[in-house]
Amino acid sequence: MFAMPNGTGAGPAIWIHSDLPDRHAFRGSYGGYAFPLWDRRTGNEVSNFAPYVIAGLSATYGQPVAVESIFDATAALLSATTYTRRFAWDLEESFAHIPFPADSATFAAAARIGAEIRALETFARSPAQRFRTARLAGRATGVTLAVPTPRLAYLDDGAGGGFIPLQEDQSLRIAGVPNGVWEFAVSGYPVLYRFLSARNGEALDAPMHRAILDLVWRLTELLHWFDAADAVLADALVRPLTNADLGLAPASPTRPAGLDSDHHEPDDTPA
Repeated sequence: MFAMPNGTGAGPAIWIHSDLPDRHAFRGSYGGYAFPLWDRRTGNEVSNFAPYVIAGLSATYGQPVAVESIFDATAALLSATTYTRRFAWDLEESFAHIPFPADSATFAAAARIGAEIRALETFARSPAQRFRTARLAGRATGVTLAVPTPRLAYLDDGAGGGFIPLQEDQSLRIAGVPNGVWEFAVSGYPVLYRFLSARNGEALDAPMHRAILDLVWRLTELLHWFDAADAVLADALVRPLTNADLGLAPASPTRPAGLDSDHHEPDDTPA
């Protein structure tokens, strides 16, 4: 998992990579923090989760909890649509706190959603067919990608979607792009526009067509799972496990992340 140290803004609080990413990936400078699931220095099956966290969750839920499930549940809870908006103040002050739910069914739902998010963000699978609504329209008059400036790069159709000109004369377009996909950003980084503009001047061939469509479809499905995670986050916040529940060291006495504006004693802080 990769997290920004500040300037979180709207968008998920973390992103998942299959390999260690460029620390400046979502900003261009002042890079973030990487949290690997596995500690390969000590063996292929040793995770970076503290053993007492795994034991605490397993005891709470009455059955062994796999480290992959903890990773996926974390991914879902920190990717929920409202997480960064709800806890924006806290995220400027400290790392994200994870409101693991006391209810095992809620944890299982988070893990299922997080596994889908992980698969999409690490390119482990293709976007599902029902999210492949965007399509190519027209025929290019040129041979290279030429996406206009941001003001002209997305033209709203007035029905919750729009199209992106892939050439300045709009001879080739990606149509049916949801507004949310175009506006999607991580820490203020507009993912789709930056992807396209960085490739201006490159060959507008079949591989480029596939790459652009894949990204639009992938973001479309990710936003679906982020919304699904939001419902799970709401359930988790009804009764989140605390540091004390999981045997963690007391948190800093500063205003804890993950708890709106109410101050709680340090050992009541969500993990």
